[in-house]
Amino acid sequence: MEPISTDRCYAIGEILRIIERLLGENGCPWDRKQTPETVQTYLIEESHEAAAAVRAGKVEEVAEELGDVLFMALFLVRLYEGRGDFDLEEVCRLISEKMIRRHPHVFGETQVTTTQEVKENWEKIKASEKQANGKTAEPVPDSLPALLRAHRMLSRLSQKEGEDWNGLSEQAREFAAESATLAAGIESDNDRFEENLGRLFARLVNIARLKGYRAEDVLHGYLRKLE
Repeated sequence: MEPISTDRCYAIGEILRIIERLLGENGCPWDRKQTPETVQTYLIEESHEAAAAVRAGKVEEVAEELGDVLFMALFLVRLYEGRGDFDLEEVCRLISEKMIRRHPHVFGETQVTTTQEVKENWEKIKASEKQANGKTAEPVPDSLPALLRAHRMLSRLSQKEGEDWNGLSEQAREFAAESATLAAGIESDNDRFEENLGRLFARLVNIARLKGYRAEDVLHGYLRKLE
């Protein structure tokens, strides 16, 4: 692999130096009071703002917002370092090892011909890692936006034996039937209306997934046209 340029190393180092100054004895009183638990919410907020800038195609804003995300991530690492839990080197080592391990078609001898094979290999490797470490599959975080969470959950369900979430035509027929049922009872007081509506949303998210889209992105794109 190509060595990292001096300029890039210096740029990251400058952020780390700023963080050290903020957390130092004569640094910022607000920063010095922060803990990982108080900072994590800012990481979420900055990530959402960066994603919004990407969707809007505002390149200058993307650069600024990604800077905020990078700063908050490094700030969090430094707080954990201060508690003696882990350091930046360990964080970098862990993610580097994971990325190399999960891309055997790049760093190993595995042969793939489609992006679907890449995804399938990724999930298999991920599952084997969990099993080797004695961990069960982590639940999809409920803090995710609902459409994105649905996409992730349905992607997992589609890989289980006995589950039938991958037939596009069948999913489309089910969506049409469920839509008709919902429409037929739209004027009545139906106790199951909310459940049926949720099922319809999930079905639509899955159809988008099978067509190669994320419903979250599709809806954001349409909403921008309404603004």
